[in-house]
Amino acid sequence: MKNTLAAGLLTFGLLACAGSGPKSLAAKAGAASDAQSSAASSAPSARTLSVGTAVAATIQDAISSRTNSVGEHVNAIVSRDVMDDGGHVVIPGGSAIVLTIAKLGPAKNSGEADGMIALDVSSLTVGGTTYEPSATVGSVPHTLKGRGVTKSAVGNVAVGTAAGAVIGQVIGKNEKSTIIGGAIGAVAGGARAATLADRDVIVTPGTPITITLTQSLKISAN
Repeated sequence: MKNTLAAGLLTFGLLACAGSGPKSLAAKAGAASDAQSSAASSAPSARTLSVGTAVAATIQDAISSRTNSVGEHVNAIVSRDVMDDGGHVVIPGGSAIVLTIAKLGPAKNSGEADGMIALDVSSLTVGGTTYEPSATVGSVPHTLKGRGVTKSAVGNVAVGTAAGAVIGQVIGKNEKSTIIGGAIGAVAGGARAATLADRDVIVTPGTPITITLTQSLKISAN
């Protein structure tokens, strides 16, 4: 009787072990795979930034109204992560931006308080994919730098000197009057040159700007 009972228990144990063998492990592995597939399928393939989202960026290239012109491209990078309304990172910091110079010009004379500069967004690259967002670029911080003595300035001084000399000769009818008239004319020409001197718009690398989306932007989730 005891032997029969022991044999039965042994058989039951063997069957239990067999039930937790390769088939059971395979079933567990399959269930885990299904769970992972379900999670992957539920993850969004893209995330969207809403209208009005601000993107902080930093200009990487120097810009000057003396050496650059409208239509040229300027490089910039995203300064910090940009998140959607749910707190998910959509545009990582360091993403590349290409800007286009839309307006650029110096302050033409002393009566103009400032020159002009405006930039447009041409493209944004995130995770190897390039997008063309609809966005505006806020005011671009810059300085003004005088061009110094230019050919036109020298011309103004020369014309003033010549005119003053002629007037001095006509009035005084001697060499001294001619010299004095030329000196006065040179001063007047110099003043005229200073009044008309251009001051260039200068933007240095590292200048911060803010880009604002004017339409929603959908970015592929990586």
